[in-house]
Amino acid sequence: MTYLRALAAIIWKDLRLEWRTGEALLTPALLALLLLLVIVFAFPPGVTGMEGVFTASLWTALFFAGTVGLSRSFARERAEGRLWGLLLAPVDRSAVFLAKGLASFVFLAVVALVTMPAFFAVFGQGLGAPLWRWVALAGLVLLAYSGVGTLVAAVAAQLRGGEVLFPVLLFPLLVPVVLAAVHLTDALLVAGGWGEARVWMHMLILYNILFWGVPYLIFEYVVEV
Repeated sequence: MTYLRALAAIIWKDLRLEWRTGEALLTPALLALLLLLVIVFAFPPGVTGMEGVFTASLWTALFFAGTVGLSRSFARERAEGRLWGLLLAPVDRSAVFLAKGLASFVFLAVVALVTMPAFFAVFGQGLGAPLWRWVALAGLVLLAYSGVGTLVAAVAAQLRGGEVLFPVLLFPLLVPVVLAAVHLTDALLVAGGWGEARVWMHMLILYNILFWGVPYLIFEYVVEV
């Protein structure tokens, strides 16, 4: 089996399984929308229009909702005994990481595609910048989230009570991504471009390189712990 065929087979397997269960897609999307309702009803009238409230609410909901799907990416494989089958496949084990990470990115992108328009509509917020800038920002943020999330999910799957420890291990690593997402989103809303916040875009790109490159190299050792 070639590397690309193995990669495609694992991604296709995850997509088919998600089509049947909806654990990594429907549940996070529903949670994000429920968090939107909680946020709207929790704030006093007029607060939702203040600067920074929309940005913080949007990314808080997406990051928290995403943990539900990411935490299951490896825990489900291990619980049902499929993880060892994947690791015994005659292909480099980095293909498992890439496939899992890309599948998680697809699920997170669909969740964002469903929930972000709802946030913009409820908060009465306009784009303030070309659509391609929003797509680039969301893509880089979710790519970073899926990369580090897949690595932490693989580590947590090896631990007793890993699903409980997963967010505890994940969120400290996500601090740079959250900061970059908030600063870049505020820049798009206020200035219509990244301007002085461009340094956060550079940091986000470097973060993606780090948390996709390093796990790619060490994944074989992570799953053998």
